[in-house]
Amino acid sequence: MNTATAAVLEPIDEARIALESVDIQAGLRGLMSEVEVTQTYRNLESHNVEAVYTFPLPLDAVLLELTLELNGKKLQGKVEPKTEAEEKYEQAIEDGDSAILLQNVEPGIFTMNVGNIQPNEQATVRFRHAQLHHWRGDSLRFHLPTTIAPRYGDPFASGMAAHQVPTYVLSVDHGFSLAVLIEGDLAQANFECPSHPIIVSMSAEVRKISLSGGSALMDRDFVLNVKKPPLSKVEGWWTQDEKESVALASFHPEFPEHFHHSPRCVKFVVDCSGSMGGASIGQAKSALREIISLLNPNDHFNLIKFGTGFEMLFHETVAASKENTKAAAFFLDHFDADMGGTELGKALKASYRCGSVKGLPTDLMLITDGHVWNSEEDVAAAQASGHRIFTVGVGSAVSEAFVRRIAETTSGACELVSPRENMSECIVRHFMRIDQRRASSVRIEWTKTPIRQFPAEVDTVYAGDTIHVFGWFRGRPADNARLVMTCEDGRTVTQEAPISKEHMDSGKPLSSLPRIASYSRLQTLGGTEAAKLAERYQLVTEHTSCVLAYERDEDEKSSDIPALRTVPQVLAHGWGEITHIRESSNVVYSGRIEADLAFAGKTFASSQFIGKKRRNRIDLSDRIITTQFSLDPSASYPGEAPSRFERLIEGLNNRYSDRTAAHLDIGKVDQLTVIGLDRETRNRLMEIVDKDCTEANLVVCFLTHLLNSEFGDGLSRHARRMIRKASRQHAVPEAAIGIVTGLIDGCYWFWAKSDGNGFSV
Repeated sequence: MNTATAAVLEPIDEARIALESVDIQAGLRGLMSEVEVTQTYRNLESHNVEAVYTFPLPLDAVLLELTLELNGKKLQGKVEPKTEAEEKYEQAIEDGDSAILLQNVEPGIFTMNVGNIQPNEQATVRFRHAQLHHWRGDSLRFHLPTTIAPRYGDPFASGMAAHQVPTYVLSVDHGFSLAVLIEGDLAQANFECPSHPIIVSMSAEVRKISLSGGSALMDRDFVLNVKKPPLSKVEGWWTQDEKESVALASFHPEFPEHFHHSPRCVKFVVDCSGSMGGASIGQAKSALREIISLLNPNDHFNLIKFGTGFEMLFHETVAASKENTKAAAFFLDHFDADMGGTELGKALKASYRCGSVKGLPTDLMLITDGHVWNSEEDVAAAQASGHRIFTVGVGSAVSEAFVRRIAETTSGACELVSPRENMSECIVRHFMRIDQRRASSVRIEWTKTPIRQFPAEVDTVYAGDTIHVFGWFRGRPADNARLVMTCEDGRTVTQEAPISKEHMDSGKPLSSLPRIASYSRLQTLGGTEAAKLAERYQLVTEHTSCVLAYERDEDEKSSDIPALRTVPQVLAHGWGEITHIRESSNVVYSGRIEADLAFAGKTFASSQFIGKKRRNRIDLSDRIITTQFSLDPSASYPGEAPSRFERLIEGLNNRYSDRTAAHLDIGKVDQLTVIGLDRETRNRLMEIVDKDCTEANLVVCFLTHLLNSEFGDGLSRHARRMIRKASRQHAVPEAAIGIVTGLIDGCYWFWAKSDGNGFSV
């Protein structure tokens, strides 16, 4: 029988959060920014800790450098293949040294591990990243995410480890300080910050923007909208890239005057999950009312709202007659953020199936905050659907990765809107992109033929939207690049970008350009080739991580494995209109457990796990809400081999909590029996004990081989560390090692050959 415990409230097990401060210094020149983030960690506890902080970065952020300052020393990180970086980090932790590991765990999401901070120590971690920006019409949006809003689904399905999954605290007051320096032509532009109160000052042709009051809570993206100055130029830069040179041409073309409207078929898919509560759903409704009124009678449309389930206004797309648009207006009146979780995939598949009109292009407008885990399947399905998808990412902490990727892979476009922006106006303007004329062909002409170009082909162009194109050359690059577009009516539109070696605003070379260019190429390469390029250019990607180790003197090394201290997220401002929390029912079906938490009557999250024990934590005020899933160990689950050592592994994981610094303190075989070792294996182990092999050594030997066996995957990260550290301190005769190895391997072999009803050595 499957069982599930209800959501329960527990005290916070660490009173002091390890992250002390976050400071951001940014520079924006032309269409490129460089940002330096300083994270200060301090251990105010009486034992060593490991701080783990999962945080967002802009989707296109390219890491340039990572450093650690500790005890007066400064060390620089190195990007290595992911597995090697993890091994180097774990080795340092188990050796009692300190270490840093920065990993890209999801598109736009990174985890920083700061391991073995000693009592009263302060560790300062700095990293720099660069990003290219885009004009959208006459506006450039510079944004820095600060928190990860709760997401619907299973983060473990996307490969995240338990310690990397974000936790949430309502009472946490993490703040950040920020200064943005804007130089060159952009310093003369007009600025608007819809997200935060700011102070703007000007000196020596440099505009400085800082937070009013010096700091702000990390509960929303920082958004700065820059209006294009009157004398804005088309930009082109180049610099040396090892034995080659690389050039960047940035076009923002305009089409000829608007042409006669053609009939269209558009499907509107709107997120009505709990996380859309507040201003998000209200402004989405307002925008859709205006869009529906803009439809012509020869247009076709449908309207779908979704949450845990979905509702379609019509079974198929229909003509935009007065009767049908009136029905749509009535349907919109009943939209609210009350439909539970974000089952986005089901709603999108239903919209693809609801039909198209022969001879008309079919487009889809998706309005959502994008708060879902493991969206790869949805992006792939969208790409295969034949629809162009135009996404509007709404909210104070929108999931940029999802809404941008699903738009770009379908030749659509993406617009991000924060609550204090005029969301309705932005959505309507974005809808007008659907009606723009299309280019029948687009090509880039260089005055010198490049070795390679990225993107190799430009498929989609929208008026006023920036197109970045990289070219690699032998020797000096082309002096000029030209964008040539042929419109559907046969007219040709061109735009030229002169290529300068130095940034036209500063007279300085762009040293980070080769790394930004190489990062852009990664999406077109296979895993092995992408990993090699990332390591060569020191890029943190899904294949590589940045690591550094701080080797301590022998008398300073930590004797215990550090206690885990996860840095909680600040819940996104306005998320789900949270006013109170209640526990809702747990649903159990087909060996799968689903548990929902609801805020103000709206579903918070629904997490599904098969045959595993997982914990999701949300901290409310001074307590943590924990949804814990437990499965009956006697039950069997599809695809899972029963393990003779399952009870032992679960007992070890429970005994050694990663929240407490610890070392392996099991010196007797019978202690393993109490924890969960079966009696037969216990008897065989006791036969090995003699004067040449102490019982304590044998226990460590057994656990080490258990860790390295087929069964070891079930051991927690903390238990693994303690076993590995203990194994280096105990010597065991070769004969005993052979018997233990055979004992563990024999158990697994026998199960594989049996009918699964019993075990024997």
